[in-house]
Amino acid sequence: MRKSTTKLYNWAICKASSTRAPFWIGLLFFLELCLLMPLDAVFMFFCLQKRKNIFLYIMIATAASCASALIGYLLGHFFWDLVGHWVVPHLVSTSTFGKLTGYLTQYESWTIFIGGLLPFPLKALSLVAGVFQLGILPFISYFAAARLIRFALLGATMAIYGEKVKLFVDRHFHKLFMVLGAKVAAAFLFLWVLAH
Repeated sequence: MRKSTTKLYNWAICKASSTRAPFWIGLLFFLELCLLMPLDAVFMFFCLQKRKNIFLYIMIATAASCASALIGYLLGHFFWDLVGHWVVPHLVSTSTFGKLTGYLTQYESWTIFIGGLLPFPLKALSLVAGVFQLGILPFISYFAAARLIRFALLGATMAIYGEKVKLFVDRHFHKLFMVLGAKVAAAFLFLWVLAH
């Protein structure tokens, strides 16, 4: 694992320092739905490499992440129509599904906002929103607000504490990447416990 994070670190140095860095950060966050890694560490790294572009990176990452979330929502919405009639009685009990639907319907806005604000997997959040057919406009609005706040906080931290953070990230990129991955695993565990 350390070897793969070292490759990611070297790739990020190369791309974050290039003139096409805005394109790369946009592409990464657009592909967030497909990637199996948290991108916060990479976002921080891009911000550290070119601090004058932090605002631009915040806006690009927010827009690209929202586009990725919208694709996930649509996949969840339409894929569920194909397999939902089989999943509920065979993989998830009807009562559990009904209870989960009730929670998500009742706390729709907060679920999307908090899920978008925390390092929670985009694929899970957007697919579930589509499956439970939450309103698409509230979904994208709350998700966009949460991601904008999240990236703005990360960007502001990089702008204010840049050199200290850069030294820390340079020294502990692997550990930082693993901690963010552990948070994602904890979020999945929390949802699993909630569903049962």
